[in-house]
Amino acid sequence: MKFTYITGETPLDGYTIKRGLGRGGFGEVYFAVSDVGKEVALKKVDFMDADRGDNLVLNIRHPHLVQLFDIKHDDQQSESWIIMEYMSGKSLRDVLTQQPEGLTRDEASAWFFAIASGVHRLHLNGFVHRDLKPGNIFQSEGDVKVGDYGLSKLISHSQRNNHTRAIGTCRYMAPEIGKGNY
Repeated sequence: MKFTYITGETPLDGYTIKRGLGRGGFGEVYFAVSDVGKEVALKKVDFMDADRGDNLVLNIRHPHLVQLFDIKHDDQQSESWIIMEYMSGKSLRDVLTQQPEGLTRDEASAWFFAIASGVHRLHLNGFVHRDLKPGNIFQSEGDVKVGDYGLSKLISHSQRNNHTRAIGTCRYMAPEIGKGNY
C-alpha cells in the first residue's frame, strides 16, 4: 500500500510520521508521534467540511469511543488532519478474519458490550454513526472502541422522525435503511 507520506516526514507541525496504517474512502491514516512523545493516529482527510462527523463528535468522551484530540487544516498544502487516539491492536474485521470459526461467547459478549456502550453514548448526544462495521471497531490494550466518525450525523429532535440520506457500507446497513423505513 502506497502512502502520501513516509517515515520521518512531518506533514503536520508537531507530529512525525512513523508508518502508514491504512487507507479508507476518505483518506489515509498514519501512526505518528508528537514532539512531546505522545503516540497518535493522524488521519489525512481528502475532503473536510464543517458538517463532517469528526468535527461534530470532537468533544464527546467515552471509554468505548476512539478519542479525537484535534482537527487541523493546513491551508498551504490544502490538507485537513484529524489527530486521534492511536489504537495499537486489531480491528474487529482483522480478528474475525484471523478466527474464521468465530469468537467465543465471552469474546463476542465483550466486543458487543463495548460497541453498544460507545454507540449508546453517541445516541445520547444526538449522533448516528452511519458506518458501523467490523473495520471501524478497534481493540487496544484490552479496550474495545468504536471509531471512524466521518459519516456520523447529528440528528436533532425535529429530524428524528424524518428521513436522512442513506450513507454507509451496504453490507453493514440495517435492513430498514435499505427499505427507507428509518
